[in-house]
Amino acid sequence: MNGEPDSGRPSWMPPDDVLPAVVPVGQFLIRARRVIVALSHVSVYPAGCMLDVRASARGHEAVPDVFENVVFAARFGAGTMVVMHDKTAPRWLRDGTPALRLMQYGLEGSFPAGSDDDRRADCTIKLWLCPLPPSELGTLSLVSPSFGPGPASCPLDGRVIVAAATQVQPYWA
Repeated sequence: MNGEPDSGRPSWMPPDDVLPAVVPVGQFLIRARRVIVALSHVSVYPAGCMLDVRASARGHEAVPDVFENVVFAARFGAGTMVVMHDKTAPRWLRDGTPALRLMQYGLEGSFPAGSDDDRRADCTIKLWLCPLPPSELGTLSLVSPSFGPGPASCPLDGRVIVAAATQVQPYWA
């Protein structure tokens, strides 16, 4: 339970006994003819935040694993950048505080099959960013060769996320 010793739950995971503060974002990272990827909202917890990414593909782009290998990165200010699945990233900063990490926490979706014209793939990708980001303007980006050249990104405001952390409510008073 919530990263306590002997609980079996790592301390970096979102707690299961708080109501997070929700920060609406509603920004597209990709908005193409047959593929969208958008950051819907951020659920903020005391020690991190869950980024709720919606992704959809239509027609011939809609294959069951279309979104499974997408890599995301978050950048805040001039110096803080984290990339999903970066095994070389430091886990601790020189001052002993945890380094910012970005990991995929879940992928839920439906991939109904049909003809090439009515086939679709819809999913929600949950990204856990911990600890809370610095209070700086930032971006959430993705790069995937199947979606075209170069990264696609949307704004991500660390100031708003950190401020929302004060609105988190414990289940039990």
